[in-house]
Amino acid sequence: MPEFKTKEEYEKWKEQKLEEARKLKNNAPKQTEKSEQQSEIKPIDSTLSNASRKNINNKIALIILLATLGLVISFLAVPKNYESGSNIITQKEASVQNTTAPNSNRNDTATSPASSKSWPDIIQQSRASVVVVKTPASSGSGFIISPEGIIITNSHVIQDCAEVEVIFNSNESKKASVIKSGTIPLDIAILKVAGNNLKYLPLADSNDCKEGEEVVAIGAPLSLSETITKGIISNCNRQLKDELQDIKYIQTDAAISPGNSGGPLINKKGEVIGMLTWKIVRKGFDGLNFAITSNVINNFKNGRLEKVEESAKKVNEENKKAFSSYTDRLKLLWMNEYTSYYNKIAGMVAKGNLSVELGTQLLSKATTPPDGFSSVPDWLASLAEREIKGELTEDQTYNLIKRSFEL
Repeated sequence: MPEFKTKEEYEKWKEQKLEEARKLKNNAPKQTEKSEQQSEIKPIDSTLSNASRKNINNKIALIILLATLGLVISFLAVPKNYESGSNIITQKEASVQNTTAPNSNRNDTATSPASSKSWPDIIQQSRASVVVVKTPASSGSGFIISPEGIIITNSHVIQDCAEVEVIFNSNESKKASVIKSGTIPLDIAILKVAGNNLKYLPLADSNDCKEGEEVVAIGAPLSLSETITKGIISNCNRQLKDELQDIKYIQTDAAISPGNSGGPLINKKGEVIGMLTWKIVRKGFDGLNFAITSNVINNFKNGRLEKVEESAKKVNEENKKAFSSYTDRLKLLWMNEYTSYYNKIAGMVAKGNLSVELGTQLLSKATTPPDGFSSVPDWLASLAEREIKGELTEDQTYNLIKRSFEL
């Protein structure tokens, strides 16, 4: 059975079949012989014509049915592509779009260069901007914040020096001048070294800080340069007891040690979100480390903390008085203990219970400071500072002093 693409093709085929039927009728043979008892017989041509018509009509009906069915199937099989009204697209187009269209739920910032860096990449890029800051009495860390050689560190690292030594990660050493130094607790100093196009670290906006955010600390504890530790931010806006209101700290559990002071605390974008400043050292406490926020550093650098500086100087004077008071009390305590110890040794020598030589050795030992201290006053000053910070109680300080005079 032929397939028809148009109605005209079907009509043409229909006329052709009818013509073939008419020719069949005209060419049919005539019957000449009849039986003796002839009954009424219809002409053979008439009989053939009716049968042909019936057959043709049946075929036509079947053809029409099949053609209609074919058109319906073809109509359903052809994909629709509406130009307006709805957003229906072909399966092929949908497949292409599914492989190329962006995910609407994706966080675009996650693909930005700043947020897609891995920690090894961040550390590799940052370490060239971290320096060791040395003075005749101590050493600490610092970091470059401009290509012209501006360096940030703690004021307690440089102490009262007007010039310090800066050692880069390439081991190159340069002299740095101190152009500005804050008064503790505004523990920030700005240094300047000669140079152009130096690698530097940008300051973050510490208002964007989030608790739980991962950070790394880079510094030189015990003069071991480029020491890297990793942790999280425990608190973004810590204001400590007796501190000035505008001085905020970030608390982190990233491990730091003496020598880390002045080093950067770096976020996942490779920005400095804080400067490592101090930690609480007390038996039973761990991970209480603090970094002064990047916004405080920026405000200090841009001269927006003059009033805070004035207040810091007043606080510093009060702390000096308190420190002097604590130190004087400990000196008096030590002298009382030494006098009692001396009298005990002298009495034992006088009674012959102790030789003069051994008595002299015991007295000499009592006046020798513990390891790490140059003199007894230096040791007592350290005890006073720890007591002021709350690291030692008054009783603990007293027991440490008494221990020096045990026989």
